Amino acid sequence: MKIKALRLIPMKEVPARFYDPERDGVTFSLLTTFKGCRERARLFLNGWTSRKNSLGQVFGGLCHGICQRMYEDVREGRLTSLPSPQYIKDVCRKVERIWKEENPRADAESLQYLEFSMILLEALMPEYFRYWQKDFKLLWERIESEFKVRFKVERPDGRLMKTFIRGKMDGSYKRTTAGRPWLLETKTKSNLGERGESDIADILPHELQVNIYLLNLWWLEKVLPEGLLYNIIRRPGLRQKKTESVVKFARRVAEDVRKRPEWYFIRMQMRVTKKDLERNELELRDLVSDFMLWWNGLAGHYKNSDACQNKYGTCAMLPICARGDYTGFYKREKVFRELADEL
Repeated sequence: MKIKALRLIPMKEVPARFYDPERDGVTFSLLTTFKGCRERARLFLNGWTSRKNSLGQVFGGLCHGICQRMYEDVREGRLTSLPSPQYIKDVCRKVERIWKEENPRADAESLQYLEFSMILLEALMPEYFRYWQKDFKLLWERIESEFKVRFKVERPDGRLMKTFIRGKMDGSYKRTTAGRPWLLETKTKSNLGERGESDIADILPHELQVNIYLLNLWWLEKVLPEGLLYNIIRRPGLRQKKTESVVKFARRVAEDVRKRPEWYFIRMQMRVTKKDLERNELELRDLVSDFMLWWNGLAGHYKNSDACQNKYGTCAMLPICARGDYTGFYKREKVFRELADEL
């Protein structure tokens, strides 16, 4: 039976040289955006990008960069124990320079977020690494490791649609040389929700990003992962006083972190079974199938007004949807600028 689309979704305007799912694959962020709002996914796949960054995005990106370089030093044998505060500060400054190079079009507000984030991180990260000193003894294997795994889904007419799952894991490690791998997933948060860790524990088994990374770790290593270490770093909520210098503010943040590290640094473990991962693979396959049918004009296209505002704030694309206002946007040259922060 030949399946004919009722109408083509407006994806034909996307040049094949910019995005092709068979060539470029799909990522967690793209799939999440598609689930939230198909119009935002369309705009993203047309290259439209906001020049603005939120404080959470800037802080989170910098924090991930610092952790990446520190754990790479452990894996390469350059670090075997807790480094000096100056060592950590030098890594922070290196990550700051890289952020500026990767965000040449950042607006003034984003640059203010950068400056404020660096003040927080230079106070926070030495205490983080002190609190988790055991990390320097773990057997780190994959650090910010990119992966690409071929994926096929079937159309209603039986034809196959080809793509691949791609992404970048924060890290994986083993506790012993004979042990199975653990996935490390780091999240920076300003708050943990109404029920805090209880909510997170309920969500984790179904969390798309975590399950994509666990599945890919399984496929790449050919060994069932032991589980997940969910690593939460809270962004300090302190604000600089009008009469307070930058140095005094940084010291106040550092003192607050020293007094209650267990509030700022939280880790949760989740063990997984083969049955868990097989169930999550089926759900991932259905989601990728929905996306591919939509891309190929075999599923409907519509806006989701529920996604215009959520717990993260107002959708960055709302000015475009509401009034065709592209001020503050630009078209990027690559569909996925970098896998750590493609949306």
